[in-house]
Amino acid sequence: MPRLDKVGAFRESVGEDVSEYDQSNNSDSSPDNQQVIEDNGKSTQSTIDFSPYLREPKYTLEDVILPKTTREQVSSILAELEHQDLIYQKWGMGEKHKLDRALSINFSGAPGTGKTITAEALAHALKLQIVDVPYQLLESKFVGETPKNIAKAFEFATDENAVLFFDEADSFLGKRLESVTQSTDTAVNLTRSVMLKQFSEYKGIVVFATNLVRNYDSAFISRIRWKIQFDLPDEEARVKIWQVQIPTKLPLCESVSFADLAKQFDAISGRDIKNAVFQAVVSAAKEDRSNEDKKVTQSHFAEAIAGIIEANKASEKTELTFKPVEGDVQLPNPPAPNDSTNSEPSE
Repeated sequence: MPRLDKVGAFRESVGEDVSEYDQSNNSDSSPDNQQVIEDNGKSTQSTIDFSPYLREPKYTLEDVILPKTTREQVSSILAELEHQDLIYQKWGMGEKHKLDRALSINFSGAPGTGKTITAEALAHALKLQIVDVPYQLLESKFVGETPKNIAKAFEFATDENAVLFFDEADSFLGKRLESVTQSTDTAVNLTRSVMLKQFSEYKGIVVFATNLVRNYDSAFISRIRWKIQFDLPDEEARVKIWQVQIPTKLPLCESVSFADLAKQFDAISGRDIKNAVFQAVVSAAKEDRSNEDKKVTQSHFAEAIAGIIEANKASEKTELTFKPVEGDVQLPNPPAPNDSTNSEPSE
């Protein structure tokens, strides 16, 4: 069954000549499809193969449990594509906004709040594959290689008609350095400038995800159309997340109440709940009784999530930091000597 070209339809709706794009892609003589060689013999294109990172989405929107506000924002993204002909053609938005052609999305929020699975669910809803590009794949120890890798990622997503997904996007959407003192600083700024250029010229669907949106360069923030904050789940969402983690075969004690767990334990992420369920199941499985008599109890769940909360608190404790200071620093006076330490030992 042919894949529905949502990206192509989106490009066409904002005024791009898709037929011209297809012809250029199918032409073997196109310079975009040939490896250009510099005079010094080094390739000007990335040699990374992104094929292993192209896949069918693993999750659907039914798998994603989000607070009401976040879910409504995700629905608005889908609405832009569903009503693109009305928005860009009949209502003329494509005539007024000719440069911002990418459907750009940023998911920001604490770890474990559903950013990655929502990106996959979005691709599934659009009947598209997703290219999940890890930062470590793009980064190179050789100066000038990382920008080439970034350009190749955008090119690959375009050729494959796929949703382009960058996790930990703050790593390459961060603020450009104002004080450049060494070659590595120049490389950082070059990488971010290339990302900005590629992003500005892109005509497909790109999703960024980050835990540190405050580190973004303002030039990126202003160009992203949909900025969605992923907060920790509210009580209603927590109940659903607890429930969705439980297989039908799992033996539960009658006393288990996910509503009580959701009420008792707040300020936790969906990932925390998932980990708590695994730990609770392991605790029940290792009890010294026959398998037929083993059940997961309310206490198993409560103890597991309480332990995870304590571990999270420990990891968030503020560490001492040392900062350089300018000028003279007044040191405290040394303690007065103790008379007893200077006296002769008594016989």
